[in-house]
Amino acid sequence: MPADCRVRPHRLASAFVERLTIILPTFDRRHVLERTLPCYLEMARRHRLLIIDDGSHDGSASWLSAQGVEVVRQPRRRGLPAARNLGLRLAQTTWVLFGEDDVLMPADHPELLLGEAERLAALAPIGALAGRLFAGENWRLPQARPGDGARPLLDQRLLLGDFSTPLPCARPLPTLHACALVRRQAALEVGGYDLAYRGSAFREESDFYARLWHQQLACWLTPATWAIHVRHRLGGGCRGNPGALAKLANRASYWSNNARYAERHARLWHGWGSDTTPARCKARWAWTIAQQACSAWRSG
Repeated sequence: MPADCRVRPHRLASAFVERLTIILPTFDRRHVLERTLPCYLEMARRHRLLIIDDGSHDGSASWLSAQGVEVVRQPRRRGLPAARNLGLRLAQTTWVLFGEDDVLMPADHPELLLGEAERLAALAPIGALAGRLFAGENWRLPQARPGDGARPLLDQRLLLGDFSTPLPCARPLPTLHACALVRRQAALEVGGYDLAYRGSAFREESDFYARLWHQQLACWLTPATWAIHVRHRLGGGCRGNPGALAKLANRASYWSNNARYAERHARLWHGWGSDTTPARCKARWAWTIAQQACSAWRSG
């Protein structure tokens, strides 16, 4: 069922709106895009929407072209970080808003983020800015923001953020979720997303934000807007084959990516009250992923 995208009043002048490009990477998930594309098309009435097809085999590129969407198809799969970097190079605007094919955003999501970026820029140079992110089970955008999560904003043991946690005002954080507004020039100057992150590429966004921080560029989480990450079992793309061996391979990439991130950036979290060391973080992730792998094997 198509997503229900509500239109809200625009908050910015058109000249400022033209400074944004929406980049949406995808791989073998046409069946997911069929549910979320209406939201992106709503935003595309005021912004350029560019979909990067990472070598899909399911006809995604031709289907998207038939919908009148601008799509760039890579001849073979190169991974999510490479797809994001291609979008950065092709965009010509000051800001890039990254989407995901299983995330729903309100129609005025870009304008609200741009307004926050304009406001917060007076406090510190900005590298990236994201709204809150909630998990959902429905392919319709809810009429109101979902209820707050109960977990802490930052999990300093696993170096993760829960972006559904209550947030009374915008906060600079050491990490954000993947669907963020990014200052394009800053992203290019830090080298974009690191191609060393493999598999589902989990952590490529965390590593990217950490490198922005190291360049004294703030990453903000704001309550001004929100999005929904749909939890689904449709498979495809980074989730790959639902079989047990594929799940185990996916968990192995989780371990590798987490180990790389912890080794590089665990110390960045010390400013938020964490005594985490790379070794402790890797050990905790090893235990977490081992539990997930056992569960995948039993259910496979």
